[in-house]
Amino acid sequence: MQLRQQQAAIASYRGGLMVVSAAPGSGKTHTLAALAAHLIRDGRVPPESEVLVVTFTHSAVDTIQARIRRALQAAQAPADRFRVMTLHSLANQIVRERPDLAGTVQDFRIDDELSGRQTSLQAAQDFIQAEYDYWRSFLPPDLSARQAAEVEARWRETTQRIGNDVIRLAKNLRLTPADLRRLIAGEAAGRPPISPFLRIGAAIYERYERILSAGGRLDFDDLIWRAIIALNNDDAFRRRLGQRWLYILEDEAQDSTPLQEEILGALSREHGNWVRVGDPNQAIMTTFTASDVRFFRDEFPRRPGVRRASLSASGRSAQPIIDLANRLADWAVLQHPEPEARRSGLSNAVRIEPVGADDPQANPPADECIIHVQPFGDSEAEQQRVAESAARYVLQNPARTCGVLVPTNAFGRSIVGALQSIQQRHQDRLLFEDQLRNPTGVRNVARVLGQAVRFCSQPVNTAALVGLRQALADLAAWDRRAGGGESRGVAEARPAYGELANDARVNTLLRSARLERLLFPQQDGQPALPERVEVSRQEQAEIDRLAALAAKWVRASVLPADQLVLTVAHDVFRRDEDLAVAHGLAVSLHRYLIANPQAQLGELAEQLDDIANNRQKYMSDSLVEAGFEPTPGVITVTTMHKAKGLEWDRVYLTSVDQIEFPHDVSGAFRGEQWYLEGRDPATEARMQLRALHDWAVRGTLMPDERELIRQARLEYIAERLRLLYVGITRARRDLIISYSRQRLGRANEPALALEMLMN
Repeated sequence: MQLRQQQAAIASYRGGLMVVSAAPGSGKTHTLAALAAHLIRDGRVPPESEVLVVTFTHSAVDTIQARIRRALQAAQAPADRFRVMTLHSLANQIVRERPDLAGTVQDFRIDDELSGRQTSLQAAQDFIQAEYDYWRSFLPPDLSARQAAEVEARWRETTQRIGNDVIRLAKNLRLTPADLRRLIAGEAAGRPPISPFLRIGAAIYERYERILSAGGRLDFDDLIWRAIIALNNDDAFRRRLGQRWLYILEDEAQDSTPLQEEILGALSREHGNWVRVGDPNQAIMTTFTASDVRFFRDEFPRRPGVRRASLSASGRSAQPIIDLANRLADWAVLQHPEPEARRSGLSNAVRIEPVGADDPQANPPADECIIHVQPFGDSEAEQQRVAESAARYVLQNPARTCGVLVPTNAFGRSIVGALQSIQQRHQDRLLFEDQLRNPTGVRNVARVLGQAVRFCSQPVNTAALVGLRQALADLAAWDRRAGGGESRGVAEARPAYGELANDARVNTLLRSARLERLLFPQQDGQPALPERVEVSRQEQAEIDRLAALAAKWVRASVLPADQLVLTVAHDVFRRDEDLAVAHGLAVSLHRYLIANPQAQLGELAEQLDDIANNRQKYMSDSLVEAGFEPTPGVITVTTMHKAKGLEWDRVYLTSVDQIEFPHDVSGAFRGEQWYLEGRDPATEARMQLRALHDWAVRGTLMPDERELIRQARLEYIAERLRLLYVGITRARRDLIISYSRQRLGRANEPALALEMLMN
């Protein structure tokens, strides 16, 4: 493996604690794979041991495994002394080995995203139903009927988020519902009152755990917690695993949680061989998860004997974009108006540097780079003009990639609407992909599976068969416009549907067919299609093929739902990515049925439809996790958060204003609800829970309500600085930054960071 000087220095590591700060595009995955291969090649890993690589995403698991294997094969070294896993896979393996030590049963089940979301939703709904008068008392009394309905719907969503945030943080602090109840009930002189929102979160947590316990299920945080319990309950078991995984290499360590640090620390306690790689400037999930960048950036490096290293050379971006990112870090550290944000936002300890002239991943030419800041009169103009500009770019540069990064799904949907209008003028090719919530591939797979399951739930409904046909046709059309056909591994049956995707005549024939005869022909000569209607050979071939598949799936509907879904998937999909998504959806439906044993096929079809139509999120908030890669000549529309880990030749950063990137704790902040007098309940509950825990464990002073709100706003300001840094560093050649002077019904200003950078 060819390595840069900094990468080679890290790959020469032979043991001990090490923390590596890696700049965007500096090749941390490549370096981790090289380090693992070097340890094995140089004989430092005995046959009974392995190098354990722990990473954040399943897609990274596959990438790192392939790179380590190639490097070992090239060196003719043993290729079986390493293991690459996500943290949850690692915890699952530990608990499966000794469920008795973990305090769980052998056949425990794990909630995934779909079933877990249903559990948290049910817990929040149970709380609202049981405490409706108290819950409703938080809302203003003098609202019109329409306002009351809208506000109550938003308060329901906020209540669920309170529950999610409290549950996640409580588990990472290793607090059971009973522990949390006692902590809230405890009294001490000078302790400020407990926030009612934390009390709501604690009540939802109790209900959530009862639901999980009744089904013998664990969520992902439980899994890690149980693994730690198992390690702590048997020191011999912990030491044995430590010797099995003699070296631990941790990727994306800036997003680590307390539980993650504890489990890896326990495994490495004796040998001390733990390498943590990450970029503190890309920690953008602190307000959504229990992660805290301080663990990686501040606390771990202070431990005795920790060696520090950095990866700063990056071939991703042109020099002007590198300079802009470095200036942002300098300004945030040295000049930000909030002194505390200077310490908690960005770090300028590792500056991005261009690679050498002879590097195989050379930086794009500086003289071809475009950085442009564009103000617009209002958000509607910004959305329309950005869409038009991005469309022109991909039409003129079909070999280059383009990303439109937005702060919120709502803002992005308006840009998608503008792009849909432009797409109508270019039916011969795919201009854009809507990656705002669920990746396109996930939605396409869910749509076909949902329509197939719906038809199986009502096999005499001709409209359901037409819907199934249209889903198959849309999938084929998308594949062709994206450069598909058989080159993308499309199933042989699929193009036949796509050829007639807009043929209303075939749909009319299907609607008038006798479905029992169409799917299961009889020998009595009675026709399935209307008599005296001429049917072409091509139409008949398509109808016969569709009927054969539909009949097969109806027969398979007697199987468990997950097996039905896999049957459909293997008949329709050929790409590994599509089959992997289908398998994940099948597992999710299986777990959903365990939690909801009375659910029928129609309800499962609705679950799939919600994913297909972006009403329900599936998979992680990262496009990288979904295996997404930008397609040349196709615009990617996604959020700045989901763009992490990706890069495009041209990037449009939208809404870079003081609404999305505030700098002053006294301003208005997203998430603060007007109907709750400007409070952000979920953040307030999370911040107080953390402070309450520190007060109980460390004896620190608890801040009052006003100070909690100030700290929450500072955390948000710091994270948004890192989000802006991530957005800038997604661009390779061009960076177009925009904002609106009028937005959300009021005058608007560019983000202060943007003003400082461009002056």
